[in-house]
Amino acid sequence: MRLDLHLHTTYSDGLLTPRELVAAANAGGLDVIAVTDHDTAAGIEPARAAAREAGGPRVFAGAELTCSLDGEEVHLLGYGIDPTHPAIAAFAARGADLRRERLAAMVARLNALGVRLRVEDVEVEPDCRSIGRPHLARALVGRGVVPTFQEAFARFLADGGPAWIPSRGPDVQEGIAAVSAAGGVAVWAHPALEDARQFARLRGLGLVGVETLRPRSEPAESLALEHAAREAGLLCTGGSDWHGAPPALGSWYVTERHVGELLGRLGVPS
Repeated sequence: MRLDLHLHTTYSDGLLTPRELVAAANAGGLDVIAVTDHDTAAGIEPARAAAREAGGPRVFAGAELTCSLDGEEVHLLGYGIDPTHPAIAAFAARGADLRRERLAAMVARLNALGVRLRVEDVEVEPDCRSIGRPHLARALVGRGVVPTFQEAFARFLADGGPAWIPSRGPDVQEGIAAVSAAGGVAVWAHPALEDARQFARLRGLGLVGVETLRPRSEPAESLALEHAAREAGLLCTGGSDWHGAPPALGSWYVTERHVGELLGRLGVPS
């Protein structure tokens, strides 16, 4: 069984609609995917409908919630959530408001740098519920400010860059509580190795797992994260954090051997 448990659609900052994502997953030979859009669960049902029509893959409900921990940005993957649960809807609404405020602040900073851009110039798909830096990067390319998406980040939008504004999210404990209330399992998305010192603390707040396997991680880093997670009593999982750019979906995947504990928590035989 081939799985990818961290995927984005046009409902946040991915390039493919849920239907297109399902088609790409089928083309890439994936058996199970998790739709984990930023601060919204609205793309899950469209993906499931497309998967029913196409005869697969199996679609896990998920969301990637933007949170704060001691003033630093932390992302939580909520797996197995009820996508219509009020706790998720309320958290997502707060996240959407904060994202719009952040976008306006970054546009203002770009203007101060001499880049003429309006918030209205940042285009999103009609179904987008969660605006982010990739949308702003595409606007900079579209306006001819930079030639490529990558250069938009390199010159302006990367963490610490001249137009970067840190994300603000509710406290991570609130995110864990929202995932739990919606019947889900909270997993720390793409932590750095130095974040391992917080694993035991967050487990005490209800964190269940850590995303230790990613395509761009060095094997030694993944092994160190896995060791730290297990020392803290947390399960391990993995996903590509795919947004639609090459390489193709399915070129990287995990198997039930890697994520069997999570599948067990979600009631899926591995």
